[in-house]
Amino acid sequence: MKIVVNMRKYLFAILLTYYYSSFSQVKKVVYYNENQKEISETDFFKQKNNQRNLDIYFENDSLVSSFLVTRKNHGQLNDIELKSLNDYLYHNSEATNELTILVYYPGKDRCNGMERISTWNIFDGDYLRKLKKINSYDHFWIYKSDENLKYYHPKQVKWQSDQNQLVEKMFFKFHYPCFSFVILNKKGKYLSYFGEFSKNTVWELSKEFTEMNP
Repeated sequence: MKIVVNMRKYLFAILLTYYYSSFSQVKKVVYYNENQKEISETDFFKQKNNQRNLDIYFENDSLVSSFLVTRKNHGQLNDIELKSLNDYLYHNSEATNELTILVYYPGKDRCNGMERISTWNIFDGDYLRKLKKINSYDHFWIYKSDENLKYYHPKQVKWQSDQNQLVEKMFFKFHYPCFSFVILNKKGKYLSYFGEFSKNTVWELSKEFTEMNP
């Protein structure tokens, strides 16, 4: 009888330890809008709009931080940043065409992690032809990590490594899913777009950017 009682106490102690361990692992979740102001969970999901923003998450041992990030952004590089970018892209020279377009691959994730040859329409033959009709351009394909990059037509386009994370630090502060891109002019003004997109998005925003910066 004494053995049975002791065994029950032992099992109870194990269950109690498991319960408190599980309870202690419940993490606090905080939510922020596009202006990085803390909001409620209800407002977060009300404001979530795939056309306008991305929801990205960061997690540590005790906290999950949830952010809404504006997908389309405008900015201006300073003279030092512009020179650094031109030195990297144009080998210590300057852009000669009106637009510089960078397509950026952040590395394998749930969005781009398929293991088959990509059918993404940005690799269609008319993509660059139509861009040329919008404005003169130089086009670069930049990657942070080459994991899975073999499925994104490396024989068709010239992927180049983001040396010292220069492009990432300038334009892509976080890992945005799939791919992102940025359009710049020779004065350093730029338009960046985060997350999944199509060739039509690049066309439309290249036209918009050209009209805004004649």
